[in-house]
Amino acid sequence: MKSTNKLSFYLSRMAARGYTAAQVLAGTSLSAERIHSDAFRANPQQYRQVILNMIELTDDPYLGIALGAEFKISDLGVLGYAALSAATLGQAREVFTKYYSLNEQIFTSINHISDGRWWSEIRDSYMLGGDALRFAVEEFISRTIELTGSITNKPFPILEIFLTYPAPDDLSAYRKRFNCPLHFNQPRNIVVFDINCLKDPVSLANAEVFKLCERQCQLLATKSEEDDLLANRIRNYLVKNPGKFPTLEEMAEHLNIGARTLRRRLVRENVTFQQILDDTRRELAIQYLKYTTLTPKQIGFMLGYSSVSNFRRAFKNWTDKKLSDFREGSQPTQSAQSPQPQ
Repeated sequence: MKSTNKLSFYLSRMAARGYTAAQVLAGTSLSAERIHSDAFRANPQQYRQVILNMIELTDDPYLGIALGAEFKISDLGVLGYAALSAATLGQAREVFTKYYSLNEQIFTSINHISDGRWWSEIRDSYMLGGDALRFAVEEFISRTIELTGSITNKPFPILEIFLTYPAPDDLSAYRKRFNCPLHFNQPRNIVVFDINCLKDPVSLANAEVFKLCERQCQLLATKSEEDDLLANRIRNYLVKNPGKFPTLEEMAEHLNIGARTLRRRLVRENVTFQQILDDTRRELAIQYLKYTTLTPKQIGFMLGYSSVSNFRRAFKNWTDKKLSDFREGSQPTQSAQSPQPQ
């Protein structure tokens, strides 16, 4: 019961609309065969290109909402069945969080509870930017509605949505799908839920099935970690935790291994911890410059540099270009560095 990776899901839904894999994957250097392989993982550029291809092919600015509504619990494999057999929506959420590595994510979320409301901030860790970000945010919210509704067999209300991008000319698709107050041009992308919904019972709750499925999730997650290169796990951690660049010792502690073991295993993978840090910093710097309006000082801070001059020198060494020259002519998107909406 393997989950469907995100690009495989996109290919399937676009095929139902009459589009070929070649059309959807144009400009990514990917093939359908590679995407369907167990070890496949798309990078941020490939995600962005596929999303933009789909929007252009369909000429549908609300495609993210539609695809989110087409996502089924079975697309999550055994993780979906674990959620479907949980006692409550809260327990289903806990298993999703615990085994997040089994569910492909292009966002990170920061959650907190305030005044009986569950605030979930959607962070664009892949720096999709522009139309691709809008698509991904709307798909994520629409998919959340679909999955929670299928688990509890009742509507899942959204209380409010805050979005960083401008309001479209036609809001009918938003009102129909989300049915809540919408706030555009906001500092951050935030979805507000009723915390009491976590107490909702799951319609097909079964304690024995849940235990079995959770055990299978645990085995799959362990196997995934064992099969994955350690360098990839470190890169994924750095991408999904912007601003956090741990020392080798801190990374080893996060991975529950010794620092000497971490060095030794990376040597076997023909890479050093410093090379992983530098490569990830370079990639994130390029994404921040192309798809945000963050200043060089802000970007340098997020990449762990003590001064903007150190960041400028590092970027020049990476790309042989000045920061200003690289950013010139780009189409930046709204910065995410702003306070919580009130």
